Amino acid sequence: MTHQALHLKYRPQKLAELVGQDFIRTALTNAVSDRQIARAYLFTGPRGTGKTSTARILAKSLNCLEGEEPTVTPCGVCASCRAIDNGSALDVSEIDAASHNGVDDARSLIEQSNFAPARGRYRIFILDEAHMLTSASQNALLKVIEEPPARTMFILCTTEAHKVLPTIASRCQTFNFRALSVQTIIDHLREVAELETIDITEEALNAIARTANGGLRDALQLLSQLALLGETITPTRVVEVSGGVSPEELLELLTSLGKGDIIGTLKLARTLVDGGKAPQLILSGLLQVYRDLLLVKSAPKSKHLVTSAIAHNKLRSLANGLDFPAIDAALTQLQKSEAQLKTSLNASIWLEVCLLNLMPETAIASLEPPSNGSKLSSATESASDLAGIWANVVETAKPSNRGLLSRARLAQLDEERAVLSVEPKYIKRFQQRSQTVERILDKALGYAVTVEIEAK
Repeated sequence: MTHQALHLKYRPQKLAELVGQDFIRTALTNAVSDRQIARAYLFTGPRGTGKTSTARILAKSLNCLEGEEPTVTPCGVCASCRAIDNGSALDVSEIDAASHNGVDDARSLIEQSNFAPARGRYRIFILDEAHMLTSASQNALLKVIEEPPARTMFILCTTEAHKVLPTIASRCQTFNFRALSVQTIIDHLREVAELETIDITEEALNAIARTANGGLRDALQLLSQLALLGETITPTRVVEVSGGVSPEELLELLTSLGKGDIIGTLKLARTLVDGGKAPQLILSGLLQVYRDLLLVKSAPKSKHLVTSAIAHNKLRSLANGLDFPAIDAALTQLQKSEAQLKTSLNASIWLEVCLLNLMPETAIASLEPPSNGSKLSSATESASDLAGIWANVVETAKPSNRGLLSRARLAQLDEERAVLSVEPKYIKRFQQRSQTVERILDKALGYAVTVEIEAK
């Protein structure tokens, strides 16, 4: 028996089954019941919120052969309904506008629209990803969308409404599909889990719903994937499968930051990055936690408003050790670093810089100078400064050298030498190009230094 993905198996088949789109469900139900059918519709909204499913339901409602008139409850078993479901209906054409977006495709569509329905009441064209149509092809369709042939209808579906020409949008009845609320997704996932006998905790349902970002399709796909594990689904499993940072990892990182453990924090960051966690993802997780810390600090009884995966009692414990200025400063730093990571070629280095800047000032100030007694310049007295200096060195280097330099970390710097901590497998390459590295450093620092290489 062929496996069917959950988002397809539980796809709504009637307008009454639409999830989280109450206004659209009511409006289209009344339109079909009162026979006030528009000739062109524009369905917009985030992915996975039901645009294409609604277009198919509307097509079935108008062309269902069980009765003499359109119905809000298509039977799903007549020849027309079954043909629409399997994509073989002669009167309902679902067109991928991403691959059929030229003027010639538009002309072909106009020609097809002139044919009368073969079996149903309406000839319906569903244009998925309508924003991918070129301006020329949209202009070519303008007249036929404004005044389509008798018993012909167009339904345009798009996630980027701003790319649809205003002249097209103004000739369509527009329905804006909204991102589903977390609670709506949780309720639907719970129903599906019960029907499929999937063992999942309430916390895991919450984690899936938040990961889906308002898209029910993404939530069902993730649930389907997690069900293959054959075990109780927990929040930790959700994070692992979705590629996020686990609550335990975030908690360990926050604890290390709170203690001012510089070496421990940098090791944790490196472990997360080496484990496949993108620096942007780590930063996003921290931003969510600090937001919750601010919330918990302001309103201790706001458990239902917490969005991160860390338990409320642990958040309260962390918040007790922080004051409002510290949390506010952390959020400001995370915001700045988020912008830097988007454009930087060395995101992992900027992540380390961000983490060091999140530490208490006393932790950075307590760093001891190197044991060899060499005099450090005032600009390089902290690990935070060293990481920042190295990030600047890498950024100012030529693109051909950045890949190699990103494999190192500036461990020590004084007026005469710079010690680079390098991954063992890259030490030989650094030694072979030591003169090039020295020239890059000299140019960035403004004075000459000798480069020494050590293994991480």
